[in-house]
Amino acid sequence: MKKFYLLFLCGVSALAANAQLTLSGTSYTQNFDGIGSGLPTGWSVYSGAGANYIGNITSLNTSTTMYPSVLRPDTSCIAGVVVGGFKNYPSANVSSAGDDYCAGLLNYTNRALGVRQVSPTNASHPNLDSGAAFVLQLANTTDAKNFNLSFKLQSMDSSSSRTVTWLVDYGIGSTPSTFIPATTTTGTWTTGGHTFSNNTVTVDFGTALDHSTSPVYIRIVTLVYSSGSGNRPSTGIDDYALTWTSTVGVNEVANNSTMDFTTLGEASSNAITLAYNAHSEETFQLCITDLSGRVVYSTGVDAQTGTHAINVNGANLAPGMYIATLANATSKNVTKVMVH
Repeated sequence: MKKFYLLFLCGVSALAANAQLTLSGTSYTQNFDGIGSGLPTGWSVYSGAGANYIGNITSLNTSTTMYPSVLRPDTSCIAGVVVGGFKNYPSANVSSAGDDYCAGLLNYTNRALGVRQVSPTNASHPNLDSGAAFVLQLANTTDAKNFNLSFKLQSMDSSSSRTVTWLVDYGIGSTPSTFIPATTTTGTWTTGGHTFSNNTVTVDFGTALDHSTSPVYIRIVTLVYSSGSGNRPSTGIDDYALTWTSTVGVNEVANNSTMDFTTLGEASSNAITLAYNAHSEETFQLCITDLSGRVVYSTGVDAQTGTHAINVNGANLAPGMYIATLANATSKNVTKVMVH
């Protein structure tokens, strides 16, 4: 019975459970109409991105006229269209496959953030096939959960024959060494293949981004080399909409707290230091759970009066967010643990 009770204590706690962009409210939207003046707060573009590497930060060509995008091929501007790099494109919301950017300036104010992929050995724009990435960096998601994303994925050049597959992944930490693909998605995730298209795609992150005290990177990225032959596509993104549920962080489950309880320093896979300040001697159960509610570590703690440290060694935890709970029959004390 005692063992069941201790596991119950752990289970209850599990239910809680460019410059960076600081979230507020319950949604963030970006239409990229202002990128003629530069990238929005939190956004960067990268080349050479990989599953275990964020890539090399690069620049955006903000010109609206120097490198046209949607193409009716003719010899007067073909060279400009196929030049690689990240560009300020007219959005496929307003342009069409028949628009002739070679004949003259079309002053569309509805813009998209885009990239023209070229050979990975291209001297001026290397490592865009694969490895091109549009990246949004969040300062944290401390008081947010249940993240969902939608955006327009636009295939901008109907003359390009190669096909590229895109995905959304995420990394957590100041400099993430691992990016995890989001698996719950809808929509068409390819561009190129002689198509002009404007597809809405969606991502459900589940609990993966919930309550992170560290920076969170969300990437729209191509990690696989293009298929086919001939020119590589011009691809744009537009109407980016990130939504979430606002919370009060772990305070939503930290009821009946009788002491200060916190994480000290930076937690690693096999070394976590917790601290408490107790007003009386009591026996607690320390439980650490992941965000799905699974107990990954549990031990008894005989708390002494005053401030003391609890060292958790050898837990072998994967990087990510965890919830630590120090609980007994009358008290529950909760803190977040970010393992790097």
